[in-house]
Amino acid sequence: MAERQEKSPSQAYTADARTLHLWGIGGMADYMLFVSFNALILPIFTTAFGLSPVLVGWALMLPRITDALVDPILGHLSDDTHTRWGRRRPYLFGASILGAIVVMALWWASPAWPQGRQFAYLLTCSILLYFCYGVFSMTHVAFGYELSDDYHLRTKVVAIRGFYFSIAALAGGWLYWLALRPVFGGEIAGIRWISAGIAAVILVAGLIPFFCCRERFQNANRRHVNLWKAIRATLRVRPFVIILLLRVAQTLGGSLFGAMAFYIGVYSVCGGNKSLFTSLSGINGMVGFAAAFTLMRVAPWLSRRLGKRRAIIWGYGAAFLGAMLMPFFMRPGHPYLLLTHMITFGLASAVLTMFMAAVMPDICDLDELESGERREGLFSAVMSFVSKIENSVCILLGGYLVAFSGFDTHVAQQMGQQPQAVLDKMRLLGFTPAIVFAGVTFAIACYFPITQKMMTDVRARLDARRAAASPS
Repeated sequence: MAERQEKSPSQAYTADARTLHLWGIGGMADYMLFVSFNALILPIFTTAFGLSPVLVGWALMLPRITDALVDPILGHLSDDTHTRWGRRRPYLFGASILGAIVVMALWWASPAWPQGRQFAYLLTCSILLYFCYGVFSMTHVAFGYELSDDYHLRTKVVAIRGFYFSIAALAGGWLYWLALRPVFGGEIAGIRWISAGIAAVILVAGLIPFFCCRERFQNANRRHVNLWKAIRATLRVRPFVIILLLRVAQTLGGSLFGAMAFYIGVYSVCGGNKSLFTSLSGINGMVGFAAAFTLMRVAPWLSRRLGKRRAIIWGYGAAFLGAMLMPFFMRPGHPYLLLTHMITFGLASAVLTMFMAAVMPDICDLDELESGERREGLFSAVMSFVSKIENSVCILLGGYLVAFSGFDTHVAQQMGQQPQAVLDKMRLLGFTPAIVFAGVTFAIACYFPITQKMMTDVRARLDARRAAASPS
């Protein structure tokens, strides 16, 4: 059992390096639970199983709505759970085991089944898998909020999780490419074999934090607080509302573009060559891994150099620039120009993601100063609730956008190329929301208020309160 580092009176608490890494390994399970939704289900079920993109959109949307409605309840429950294993760890245990089982079962539909039966099977598996992902991600992230009180070292905590997440993403970027290898005899057989490896990673990486990490606040919140009052309290924390608005606008642009990105990449940029496009994603994942390794080492320095507020503003500015340049970089017949864009702005996105996550413990501290409660799980769950609701809408809209563009799944199954008019419409439908909402996020980011000076005062007041409350 990893021991936590004790805090001297002049030093803010931060868990020891071993605990940080053992917790961070859970980021690999987080990625593997989500990779099917993020990179595999939509392309494989439309181009290999032949399921309508509209039906795939519904099958991916409904689980998110179901899970989003449950998230605040589970987040509040995890804050108030008291077991011998802590508040978060029992949820990590259950979600890892069930998620590993479902991720293998997902791909055992048959392309010979009628569309209705394929849809029902995909929907059932998606509901179960997304529930497991939601529970694991929410509780793992909330667990991480407890691991440091230091304003700058919180950035390092997030970077460590991002590093292990990127290890899984390094492999994940090649999963579709690997499923296409001739040795499997087809991408459906390939993804079935690969899913066993995904499940193994989920089990190992998901259970390590359960067995090896101790929770810091496992006896917190003995006083029960009504769920709806607690949710309303989170929405009174102004920096949290701004973060929510940023996430909403970012997800709207990213998800609507993401629904079209695979098809634009494969059929417009790469001329129908799925193997080439998926190899570019794999190369991008390798660069992302190197970036995450670097960020893990330089995160506190970056935080001191830039400050979290400035880094967030600059990050969203870079995202806006990247969105505006997409039509140039994603030109037909220039796959390596696309790779340049993926790498350049992917690195900026990695830095932004790190700082966005690193301000959440600060927000939890602001709430604790006001309420006296530690509600990491609820903040994580409310964020997840909003994200999943809008993701659900965007995924459904994405399926309709693909259909509206004129994309023909039967042509795709026969490895044929889509008409040029379809490709042009896909580009328009993909680039427009990405550019518009990237501009909106940049404007909102300029109003983010948290500074180091503010949090230094908050931490001093919290430490004084805890010192006064502890027995002599």
